[in-house]
Amino acid sequence: MPETPKEKPAKAESFVGNVMKYSIATYLGFLISGAALVIKGILPADTYAVPATFMAYTMSLMNLGMLGLDQALLRFYREPPKGTTGRGMFLACVRLSLLVMLVVGAGASLFFAPTLAVAFGLGQGGTALVPFLFLNAALYMLVRYVNVLLRLENDVKAYTVQTLWMNACLNLIYLLPGFFTSNVWAFIAAALAGFGGVAIAFWFRAIGTTKDDIAATPKGLKALKADSGTYRLLLPYGILLAPAAILTPLYRSVCLSFLAAGAGATSQGLFEFAYTLAQLVTTVQAGFSTYWGPYVYANYRTEQARIGRIHDVLNFLVFGFFCLLVMFEDIIFLIFPDKAACLRFFPVMMLSSVFAILIEGTVYGNAIARRPHHDTIGVALGVLVNVGLCAWLVPLYSVTGAAVAVAASNAAMFLYRTVTGQYYYRTIPNYGRTISGFLLALAATCVGVVFYQHFVIKFVLVGAIVFIYCTLYRAQLNKLVQLGLGLLRRFLHREPQ
Repeated sequence: MPETPKEKPAKAESFVGNVMKYSIATYLGFLISGAALVIKGILPADTYAVPATFMAYTMSLMNLGMLGLDQALLRFYREPPKGTTGRGMFLACVRLSLLVMLVVGAGASLFFAPTLAVAFGLGQGGTALVPFLFLNAALYMLVRYVNVLLRLENDVKAYTVQTLWMNACLNLIYLLPGFFTSNVWAFIAAALAGFGGVAIAFWFRAIGTTKDDIAATPKGLKALKADSGTYRLLLPYGILLAPAAILTPLYRSVCLSFLAAGAGATSQGLFEFAYTLAQLVTTVQAGFSTYWGPYVYANYRTEQARIGRIHDVLNFLVFGFFCLLVMFEDIIFLIFPDKAACLRFFPVMMLSSVFAILIEGTVYGNAIARRPHHDTIGVALGVLVNVGLCAWLVPLYSVTGAAVAVAASNAAMFLYRTVTGQYYYRTIPNYGRTISGFLLALAATCVGVVFYQHFVIKFVLVGAIVFIYCTLYRAQLNKLVQLGLGLLRRFLHREPQ
């Protein structure tokens, strides 16, 4: 039955409300990322270069241990194989991932530590850091698994607290020793203490809840144990996605490694500062991706038109916010004059973040059609582009070359995964409008790079691009305005309890 006009606003507000529930952690996490950015702006660039590289590779190694099983849980938690439960699959995934991390970490630390230290750009004495890198990744892996469980069970309060703590561990806590010392081991100890604390606190919470559920489960403890059917369901799906999850953090990490081998720690620090600042673009995404994946899987058969409309709204928000950041970026570097060298390549770094965000609205067709290998191929293509361009451009242009390499790699990944995703499930209602939006974003990037020393010219030209965006996406702008006014009226007329 088609929706009546009266039903649409309520349904839209309900969707926005659900997204906002899972956006609380992201908006508060923005403050954590902002604090981390301030610290990186204050500290000398070479002080946090190796610790930042350590944390960047922590993400790839964490995904190596997970084998893509976190994504398999998201996909099949509500459809467990006969004889088990979603909680049973959760525990099975954790057990297998810990075993993988133990075997790989021990082997790498015993036989390949010197080679990995050089490849990862961990600096002098980096060999001794390798075992702790795997330990940090294992702790992060436990934190990630519990985060997925809290999201799947709609425990919004615990999910929010844990996500904030996880965000602080990944971006902020490890930097705090920089105010007192430049010793790398102090940074590493802070990273391990942060992840260890959140892992212990929330793991015991998850285990406690699991034990409480045993009595309510018809088959009791047996339903929480995994059999071969569980692994037959999860592993093929997860392993096909695992390479993509492992390779995606390498876009940043590879650049840091090439800079460490050539330009040195200062360039590493400048790149890391610009990369962190570029993540401000992800603010408009907020908790969207957290809510969006499960929503698409549950409604793709009946809500394709709505999914397409939301794609357009996301495009408009991201494109618009990106242009505003290019317009006002000079203010940021007035605050952090020691990092003013980033100004010449910062728009390129932001463009790479735009690709990483917008892919959320274009690639779910691969998962719906159970063709996750396309995601892996797309990410691998991006990494190959990244490595090739870093090898070519970093020796010539240092950190600017690294910025171009990471943007080009994200673009390559985006194009491949979007084309294949749209083939299986279309979420882009108007290809012409979407392509025009990307061309305008590329134009704004070029303006920002060419006129980085001419604030007024850059401001006027990018302002004109924003005006074109508002014209191109006027329907989406009007919808956002009407929705905002509706929510405001609803809030103002709410009757007191």
